[in-house]
Amino acid sequence: MQVLKAIFALFLAFFSALNIFNGPNEVPHTGPKEVFEYLEYPEEAIKSLSSVGLTTSSFIQRADDDGDELYVNAQGYQDINGVIKSPYFTVHVEETRIPVYATTVFIGNTQKGALHSFCEIYVDTSKDFELSFQLNTHGFMINNVTILPRTLDFNPIYQNTVLNGKINQLGTYTFVFNNDDQEHGFTIFVRELVDEEKEIAQYKEQYGENNVVVMEKGIHTAPCYNLFGYSNTVFYLKRGAYLLAQHTYDINNETDDLNETSKTDQAEYNAGQLPMGLTRIPYLNFNCCNNVKLVGNGLIDLSHLDRRERRGIVFAYANNIEVNGIKIVNSPEWSFITYDCENLTIKNVDIFGYRQNSDAFAICNSRNVTIDNSFCRSGDDLFDVKAAGGRPEAISRNVTFTNCTAWNGKARCFGICGEVYMDIKDVTFKDSTVVFHDATWNENRIPALAIIVENSGGSIDNVTFENIEIYRAYSRAIGCLIYSDTIENFNISNVKYKNIRYTAPKKNKIASNGKVNSIQAEFENIYSSGSKITSLDSNYFEYDQYANITVK
Repeated sequence: MQVLKAIFALFLAFFSALNIFNGPNEVPHTGPKEVFEYLEYPEEAIKSLSSVGLTTSSFIQRADDDGDELYVNAQGYQDINGVIKSPYFTVHVEETRIPVYATTVFIGNTQKGALHSFCEIYVDTSKDFELSFQLNTHGFMINNVTILPRTLDFNPIYQNTVLNGKINQLGTYTFVFNNDDQEHGFTIFVRELVDEEKEIAQYKEQYGENNVVVMEKGIHTAPCYNLFGYSNTVFYLKRGAYLLAQHTYDINNETDDLNETSKTDQAEYNAGQLPMGLTRIPYLNFNCCNNVKLVGNGLIDLSHLDRRERRGIVFAYANNIEVNGIKIVNSPEWSFITYDCENLTIKNVDIFGYRQNSDAFAICNSRNVTIDNSFCRSGDDLFDVKAAGGRPEAISRNVTFTNCTAWNGKARCFGICGEVYMDIKDVTFKDSTVVFHDATWNENRIPALAIIVENSGGSIDNVTFENIEIYRAYSRAIGCLIYSDTIENFNISNVKYKNIRYTAPKKNKIASNGKVNSIQAEFENIYSSGSKITSLDSNYFEYDQYANITVK
């Protein structure tokens, strides 16, 4: 019987791709076609798995936990780029088939790799729009679907392997199929249509012809880009620009010691052109820059690099920075870092990865930073504020995350995590979504919404988590605690949790780890699995005598 069911499922999947069974589900197109454009990477960048002797399963297995705590998923791909054509989905928008891509990610509750599929369209926002959307699945049936964030107006009609709907607003639409299926993650990014040539011309008029660097559609291969000291410059990655990091240092080669400065980076290191604590040039090193833009819809693929070979994008000692529209895939270490920066605007930046320590956004010792409408599914902390060492003025202050989506199988989704060597103040996480948070290896250290102090020297004040949905957490939804048992007389004050909805099996924990510290937190309009929390109920909270908690 099971064999017959499997054969029937394959039969349906095959013929649904031909649109034979789509009639009852189809949303008929009415009126003139809407104008839109879509993201398409150059054909030479997207190799087929079969061309390099891989199957889908063997490709995915590269993201499995290899059991070595120090070198989880250490080696990069040497035979294929990090983005492939999705084997699971085809998509039509306004009856036009658009490319669907995929890249490797990680599932925490199975410790296995997976694929996350994605596509991107661009729409003229000068008028109202409504786009017909059809998605076909391959290899699995659609029994149910949830589309996150729920604030998006999308009412799917689905049957068997076909889903139809209408898209009428910008946003990041993430589809969760069949309850907790994390193996078939899918996201469509719907973003504003920009005339690239017109925008580039405007930048050249504003900044000067020689101060606008344009990466055209196609593959651009280099070990790294040292952009030390640039000012009043625009780096424009056009749609379809595919920046591919060149592998240089072998993690298994004793002469390529990852803890020492590499020979090719020695001159820059000696000249003080690397950010504090680094001995290798990040892939994009924006050090000591002022009034710089990194914009466009290009992709940065770090899949060929071995673990810790280079970090991704780093802005250090920089001021007045804008980053918009960039995607980062498979960083071997922290993906996007700011250190001792001021006045940064980060928008529409999407990060995919699976490797240990491939943190997404690490906003360190920076002031006046906004991160908006960004998506992350990667292999460590995702939307994170820190304060490492440095000059006394290098505190973290006035950092805001809005309209962001997190999907995490290894660590924390939103919060202040780890290093608090200096003050962190006025931080907001708002209007955002956690899809899955299934990291369970240390329930105290890795809640979904986290204030976790592991190293201290400063204090934390005025942190707000507001209007956040956690679709599914497998451990704690909320944790605010002093993790290290050596920290004393540390203050966490004015922490607010407001309008939070979550599903999680573990209690929220507010605690100082048995030392004399102070934590003050307020909870308002919090729902656990649909039930409103109205008191400091032991069914929902674990805390100690140093925690001052208010529930409204």
